[in-house]
Formats: sequence, structure tokens, C-alpha cells
Amino acid sequence: PNPMASLLERQKAGEAQAVCSVQRALLAFFTAAAALILTASVVSVPAPSLTLHSAGITWSAPRALFSQPDLEHTELESVFVHPTALALSLPPPSPPADVSDVTCHARLHTDYMGERAPVWGLGNPGFHLKDAAECCAACQAHAMVCGKPGSSAKSWWPQRPEMRCGNNPGCNLWVFCPEEQCFAFDIHVHTQGECWLKQQHANITRPKDPHEGHTAFPEAMRRSPRDTWPWAVETKIWPGGIPELVPWISGVLAPAEAVISSAPADDRWRKRWCDKHGPKYGGCD
Repeated sequence: PNPMASLLERQKAGEAQAVCSVQRALLAFFTAAAALILTASVVSVPAPSLTLHSAGITWSAPRALFSQPDLEHTELESVFVHPTALALSLPPPSPPADVSDVTCHARLHTDYMGERAPVWGLGNPGFHLKDAAECCAACQAHAMVCGKPGSSAKSWWPQRPEMRCGNNPGCNLWVFCPEEQCFAFDIHVHTQGECWLKQQHANITRPKDPHEGHTAFPEAMRRSPRDTWPWAVETKIWPGGIPELVPWISGVLAPAEAVISSAPADDRWRKRWCDKHGPKYGGCD
């Protein structure tokens, strides 16, 4: 064999190996640099936030958090559900479509109690109106006239001039029956159109609500025998069982930007019933 040829071949092979080593090093360098640039851009550039609403709380986090392929649903729950959220108020129910005035804060399947009722919807003629929007307008009219010095003899509703303020405070909370008959735990038959004008002395953004923010009666309560109901309701008043949903529409008068959330009523009959009978009939939510 030719020694010179062998030497040249070995030299070329060595040079080729060196070039490959340099190429590999450069590739590794540029890969690491690209990763650093990508990481820096994610950290330094504010990403749009994603907002979730849970149990009355608004939680926000960078949307980039949700693009991670290895972030499972259970991990999202651990991020957003705080233990104290369970003790807070439920999100407000949807407003009815026919109440466009946002200062009415109308809520479907809600029956605010307040503290007193200056105007009863019950009776003949009682106070019956065509819809929830008109009921809210009546509350606004009552609030404009009544509850002021010298207002006791004043008429406040043009369609019913015989209705006077009396010594009642002005309305700031209203309840309307939109169904043919609205269920309630009492001795009265409540019919469509009933408009109850109520009042709460303070904290109107926290209206007293016997259902405590729930829009449905507890399933356990609906399954229970009639003689265990929170209050006696004769079959001639309401022959069927407890309905699934609270039938009433309620609202409060407050600025449009006000946040309304239910507060416990003075008589917490729902909680009392659930504590006593709930476990026997499947538990309350």
C-alpha cells in the first residue's frame, strides 16, 4: 500500500469528523437559544387573561396557562376552586328577558323576602300587573313618592289612584308571579300577575333570600312526604308536590353597576329543614 495515500485518507477523515462535531455543537447552541427566546417571550409578554366565575368569585389567570398540553382538568380545578368558595354566595340567576331596566336587577326563580311589604300583590283586586318590568316600575314609582315626610296621604300609582303611601317606607325590593299559580309555603293561592312591593332597611345589595341564592328547591325536599314540608300547605291551596324551580321573579332597586348577592333571611327555614330531614331523603345541595 502507498503510505502517502493512507496518510491523506486519515487526514481527510479527521477533518470530516471535526466538521461534524462543530455542526452538532452549533445545532445544539441554536436549539438552546431558540428555547430561551421562546421562554422569555412567554414570560415577558402579558398574555390575554382567562376569567372564570365560581361560587360568586371571579378568578383570572394568564391564558397561556391553559395552552399547556399536560395541564389536566383536575389541575385546573385545583387552581381555581378555593376552599372558602364553598361558603360564599352562588352566582346570580339570569335576568328575565322582558326587564330591560338594569337598575331593576331582576332575577328569575328568585323570591326575595325583604323585611316588610308595603304593598301586597295578593287579593282582589290586590296588586296585579302585566309583567315583571311593570312590577319594577311600580316599585320605582312607590320609592319616588312614599317614605318621605308628608307622603302618607299621597297617591303613587296613576292607574290606581286610590292606593296611598300610608306610613310605609318606599319600595326598594319587588317580587312578581309570572305563572298561572306560584307556589309558596303559606295559606294563600298566589296567581299570575301578583306584584309585591317590599322594603329592606339596609344593605339592599344583599337582599334577604330564604332560598339563599338557590333557584331550585332541594331535591330531597321535593321527594319528602308532605307532612315534613317546612310549612304546611293544604292540598286545596296547592294539590301537587313542591315544584323544581322557585316560580317567582324578584329584583332590587340599585345602581346598574351594583353587585347583588343573596343574604340569608331572618328565618332560615331551608337550612333548618335540610339539617333535620335532608340526610334521610338524599341530602341538600
